[in-house]
Amino acid sequence: MLKNMQCLRTRALNVLRSAVSTATKGNLENIDETKLTPNGASKANQNVKYTDEEKEKILKIINNGNIDDLLSYDISKVRANKLISWLKQNGALKDLNDILNIEGFGAKSVIKFYQSLLNEKDAEMRKSKYSLKLSKSFITPKMDIIQRLNIKSCVAVRIGINHLAWARLELPPVRTETPTVLTHWQQHDVVEKKLHLSELVQRCLYANHLIPTGDCYILENPPSVQASNKPSNVEQKNVNIQKAQIIAMMGLALALRNQLNWGDVRSDDSKNPLTLTNVFYMRRFLSARLFNYLVGTERVSSEKTVINMMRTYYNVDELHRDSKDFLTIRNNVQFPADLREMFSSASPSNRDLLSQALLLNLTFVRLILFEDKESIATVTGLNRKVS
Repeated sequence: MLKNMQCLRTRALNVLRSAVSTATKGNLENIDETKLTPNGASKANQNVKYTDEEKEKILKIINNGNIDDLLSYDISKVRANKLISWLKQNGALKDLNDILNIEGFGAKSVIKFYQSLLNEKDAEMRKSKYSLKLSKSFITPKMDIIQRLNIKSCVAVRIGINHLAWARLELPPVRTETPTVLTHWQQHDVVEKKLHLSELVQRCLYANHLIPTGDCYILENPPSVQASNKPSNVEQKNVNIQKAQIIAMMGLALALRNQLNWGDVRSDDSKNPLTLTNVFYMRRFLSARLFNYLVGTERVSSEKTVINMMRTYYNVDELHRDSKDFLTIRNNVQFPADLREMFSSASPSNRDLLSQALLLNLTFVRLILFEDKESIATVTGLNRKVS
């Protein structure tokens, strides 16, 4: 029985290989003039021929691409994961037929996949759609298009261990080439030691009183901590717990700003259709990826990034569009003089926290509100092109 199954599998594999095997035979005549036919993917038994240049391009994209790169082409996520796993275990593909050795790859799916690799226009369109699809996972909860279009100001709150900082941005009117304006930028010390919950609540309520009003509020998604039996530093664990408590309290306090009255708060889990969510949690490290201050899995100081912004856009009202810069004036920030002075006089640690708050807000604006394609491609890795 086992031998019969092995024989059947061998025969099936040989049949599948026949569909693309002609592309690698050396005795083909006029192969340089042969192209993929438009309906080649729909006929599994059709002989498809590739030029040497096309073979090289296909192999280069597959061998140099990651999972996000592959998913921008005509391939399912399951097959893309299997392909990546196979490449890690067996090394790069050396021949177009090697892909048929991977489970789940038949002649029909391979021809469609190869066709998409060679068709750059379709690939760019799919890449754009895929990047926009990924952008929906950038924040929790998701934001619908009506709420997105109605947002005129947003406040980002960056919470550290003992202090927090916030930055408020006023968005320019639609279809105008005016910069985004930084209206509020401040840092506040919350705690200096471990506090009882009652006192911590009062500190957080006072901090909430200081934070300016906006159409929405952005926090960074807190790290998920899994239970472990391994002993750890009790003092460090207490610090992490207190930081999580501050994040939860500030998130609740900001969310309650959107409640018109206490009747809007329901006792069950049902949603009130009249009350829109105004607090959003941005996925971790997105701002660090967008503004390139992430080294491995660790964030380095973001102060230099903000200082460069101040130097570049100090007269942004008179800034002419640079053809090398993918960002329009609307994506840039106007820094008021008093906030510049406040930033320069702050301590290094406070400047870093202020910078993180501003960059968190800018990340939200560019990825979610403006849906800037280049910014989305930067954080998803889809801006890498295989030459």
